[in-house]
Amino acid sequence: MSVSATYHDGRTSVPQPVTVRVADGLLHVEGSGVATAFPMARVRLEPRLGDLSRRLDLPDGASCLVPADFELPGPAAAPERLERWVNEAEIRWAPAIVAAIAIVVGLWAAIVYGVPAAANVVARRISPSVERSMGAQALATLDRMAMQPSTLPADRQRQLAARFDALARLAGADGPLTLLFRASPAVGPNAFALPGGTIVLLDELVAEAATDDEILAVLAHEVGHVTERHTLRHVLQTSAVGVLAAAVVGDVVSATSYAVAAVPTFLLDARYSRAFEVEADAVGFALLDRAGIERSHFVRFLDRLEQKS
Repeated sequence: MSVSATYHDGRTSVPQPVTVRVADGLLHVEGSGVATAFPMARVRLEPRLGDLSRRLDLPDGASCLVPADFELPGPAAAPERLERWVNEAEIRWAPAIVAAIAIVVGLWAAIVYGVPAAANVVARRISPSVERSMGAQALATLDRMAMQPSTLPADRQRQLAARFDALARLAGADGPLTLLFRASPAVGPNAFALPGGTIVLLDELVAEAATDDEILAVLAHEVGHVTERHTLRHVLQTSAVGVLAAAVVGDVVSATSYAVAAVPTFLLDARYSRAFEVEADAVGFALLDRAGIERSHFVRFLDRLEQKS
């Protein structure tokens, strides 16, 4: 059995036509200036891929490109049933199209369902101390970028903080919840939750509220974002590869490093997904019910802010 092949010596890129044949248990490679022979056990033929030429690796570092249907003799050379099926599938259009569709559907499912689920797992595996450190770093960045000290009178801050503390005790959060006051004309009326249980209330939102119950209603919603770790989950979801790797191998260091840098930018935009907002609403409404505050305060306040903006 002999076939025409292309020889590469492993030292230069110049190809050379040769003849490959099997005789006396040896693989012979013969051509102009080439005459070698190797025991069959020392050569390796790469698996078949459709009608593409196959590489035959030689023990001296050289190789030959042989036709797709070339096989080494012997019982071990006979293709297994699965390999024969794969070879047939690789040269037909229908299986290729089905495989491409399956890949697209798989990627879509991974992005829509897999990544959010993995982000949730990773976010809940980050230790509270690391999460608080992330929140502190994000707060420092926000103070430099867009926020100023609050101008609310000290008595007004103590009054709102006392009502928030009473609300926080009803939340049953994993860790302490802290309310901080800041001002930010550039951001406008807003409140947002930092990783680690810190909620920032801006003076501009306090100024727009008709009653303290409206402020407490917004803060209850932010507590929902804290308890469900929405900020971390959102930031982690934007790094799909890192999240999936961290969820599989348990390495949360790289995912945490990315989140530290991305949290301030996300909070300035403060646009959670609809699913996160629904979760925060559910937590916030349940908390308002326990505190004896009407849910309508939250709805009316947001409607009024939306109409004004």
